[in-house]
Amino acid sequence: MKMHPWVSIGLRVEAPGNGLLKTHAMVPTPVLLPDCIRVLFASCDSGLRGRVYYVDLEREMPHNVIHLSTTPVLDLGAQGCFDADGVNPCHLLVCGQEWWLYYVGWQRFPGRIPYTLFTGLAVSHDQGRSFKRIQEAPILQAQNEERYFRTAPFVQKTDTGYEMLYVGGSRFIEDSQGKLLPRYSIRRAKSIDGINWSASAEDILTPDPALGEIGFGRPRTEHLPSGDVVLMFSVRTERDYRLVQCPFDERIADRSRWTGAISPSVAGWDSEMTCFGATCRIDQQSILFYNGNGYGKTGFGLARYCEEAV
Repeated sequence: MKMHPWVSIGLRVEAPGNGLLKTHAMVPTPVLLPDCIRVLFASCDSGLRGRVYYVDLEREMPHNVIHLSTTPVLDLGAQGCFDADGVNPCHLLVCGQEWWLYYVGWQRFPGRIPYTLFTGLAVSHDQGRSFKRIQEAPILQAQNEERYFRTAPFVQKTDTGYEMLYVGGSRFIEDSQGKLLPRYSIRRAKSIDGINWSASAEDILTPDPALGEIGFGRPRTEHLPSGDVVLMFSVRTERDYRLVQCPFDERIADRSRWTGAISPSVAGWDSEMTCFGATCRIDQQSILFYNGNGYGKTGFGLARYCEEAV
């Protein structure tokens, strides 16, 4: 049996616990700068409304914090908009002097549809210290099969434009306690300019109820030091999330080739859940940033890639 290829080096950033950064440090989104690693993340206020912040970590010792922003770099959207009740970072694309942040926008509703999740785009001209939305509407509009979710974007440039992996769906299901949970699949869409996306998309991976799956979180393709390309994503069940990866050489997600990305700790911040991973290459070392218990309520931590485990 293969060992988990990522080895935890511990919790690194938690919410300060005051002001708008009351709880959570969710969906860490790293980018390497000459003098530090800048990590965008979402923290929530007392009403669990997320806003985007950043923290700078030392390159050589990424467990050391240089600076933590306490002012949001992307705040809530306007009242009535798709992102009025929360914003989470998800993928950062560096385009020359511009940073394009593809983010998740939350909007809450009463009743049988408790919320929607759609994708927005904001641009920074100061290396992530502030972002401005390109429009108030989501860049992924609701479709018949994706009325409630077109979210968790991961974008790459291609020879003909841009390609996005994301999760989409139109259904909530009840768990054993009567709580409504979203059901969504990993899908792929295309764009010429990275802003206007095709309405049609193809399925990459759909949840299997027989295995207890209800959806998947934050799909990303990652290039490992070994040269392999893997699809990394979080498998969601009624109980928890588990961070997994699988070869993506055929651009499909074959369940028989899934491997747990990182082993949960015996006790502590990531003992119950691992999710929302994203990697960063620092010289010859690859670092995984990921969330633990409570979808990031305990903060985010780091893991290093272990060649011997593969």
